Parts: sequence; structure tokens; C-alpha cells
Amino acid sequence: MQVQTTSRRRFSRLAAAVAVIVVGVLALAGCGGGTDGTAKRSAPQPPKRCTAVECPELPVYSQKRLDPSGVTAANSNETVPAYMTEVLDDLDATWQEWFAELNIEGISPGRELIAPGSSFTSECAEPGEPALTSDFPNAFFCPVDELPDGVGVKRKGSIILPVETFAEIWQGKLLGSKGVMLGDFTAATIIAHEYGHNVMWRLMDAYKMSESQLPTGNDPELLADCFAGNWAATVFARKDLSLKEIAQAAALVISVGDPAPNQGHGTSFERIRALTRGFMENFSSQGQPLTCLKNYWPGVLGS
Repeated sequence: MQVQTTSRRRFSRLAAAVAVIVVGVLALAGCGGGTDGTAKRSAPQPPKRCTAVECPELPVYSQKRLDPSGVTAANSNETVPAYMTEVLDDLDATWQEWFAELNIEGISPGRELIAPGSSFTSECAEPGEPALTSDFPNAFFCPVDELPDGVGVKRKGSIILPVETFAEIWQGKLLGSKGVMLGDFTAATIIAHEYGHNVMWRLMDAYKMSESQLPTGNDPELLADCFAGNWAATVFARKDLSLKEIAQAAALVISVGDPAPNQGHGTSFERIRALTRGFMENFSSQGQPLTCLKNYWPGVLGS
């Protein structure tokens, strides 16, 4: 993610974007359904592909699963990693169930939460670049970093999160720049976006696709935004997400939009549209991964 300086024009865009999402949220408020999170597994089978007309839905758990972070400047060294872990655990549980419907296992990414006073050297770094520290102003998914996942299993493909940089979110700074409407779900949405890159790479790996078959241009970032919206919809459906937190997610994608088209991440409008597509379908139902794949990676769909 790359943060751009906010302006008066961007605040007006934010207001319009939040209004669009809130309308959809109110439409979704009556949606039901849920699961207790019990995994349903069978003997290993060949991976199945989503098609343009058939694809699993992301599960919605039947109870709240995310507690307020409680982050303050005084306790951030403990509460920020705890909240990051809680969000990652929830993303693992939610996406694992979706992948299981496609007969794909082992999709949880490795994790590196760079603690204050420590550093991490990523395999994705350019030769000669220094090790990453806890105040590195970015978060990212590296497909070649091999690290333990949430239950200690080493996975190739990991999410890298700098703790001090995330702690600044609750102090009004977004990845090193001044932010607006920041809070728990700002941090959660950044993590969910990076997890979206993990989803993309696990699909590529399961289907034995080459990197040349991945989405191109802005679409990898927009697909990750859309997948983040899918997860946010499940959080809202189980009443773990308020309208204020929806606004935090909208403010985030406005802030990290590219100033012009075709610069790698998507403009503010393109990113809010991707998040909205992931969150809701036609303002009346929960957004699903199939919508994201159709719009940003149709080449992965089977016939």
C-alpha cells in the first residue's frame, strides 16, 4: 500500500464513498445465516475451480469473534500484536472454509509481526536493502518468505506487518502519513488486503498456474481490495462491525489511492469500487469472491 497526501477533494470523495457503502450496509442489515466455524473436511480431492456461475460463498460465523483492540499509546507494544493476531486468525478461519469447498488445503500464510527493537530480512527485498524494522512504513505479502503460520506450520508465502507502524494508526497516522477516521478496522482492512494477495497466490499454486497468468496492471491490488471487502462483509454479517468501522475502511482505500490511473494500485475511485464490490452485491446481498474474480481475475475461472 502506498499513502498519498489527502486534500479537500479527497475528503469530498470520502463522504460520497461512505454514503454509498452505508446504503449498502443498511440493505445488508437483514441478512442472516451463519456457522459455528466447524471445519467440514473429506478425503483429499483434486482442486476444483470456480466458474462464472458457480463458486463457494464465504462463510459467516454465528457469533462475534473480534474484540475491540483497546490500543493506547501506553500499551501498544502488547495490544497491537494481539489485535493483529486476532484478525489474522479470523482471516485464516474464514478463508480456509472457502478453500476447503474447492478441495484446497494449507492456505494460511506465514506471519511476521516485526516487534519494536527487532528487524526482519525479507526474501522479497532488493539486494543490498537493509533489514525491515518495526517502523517500516508499509505492510506486504511476500510469496517467497517461509515463516510459521498461526499454528506454527511453516508456509511459503507470508504476511509482513510492522508493529510500530500499525500502532501509529491509533495515533492518527496511516503508514507514516496523516490519516483520517482511523481505528481498529483501518488496521484490520490493511491486514485483510494483504491476506487477499495470499488468497490470489494460493489459487495460482493450487491450479499450477505461472506468474504470467496472474492479474496484471492495477488488478492485483484491486483484487486484494475486493477480497478484503468479502471478509469485511462476513464480519458485518455477524454484527462485529459498526457503521463507524465501515467508514474507517472507506477512508483507508480513499487515502491509499493512486493520484492518476495505471500507476499500480488503482485510483481512489477504483479502490473504493473494488472494496464495495467485495462487500456487497447490487446493494442487496453480501459480496462474494466470485464477484471479485469475475472483475479482476477472470482468467482463473474454469468453464
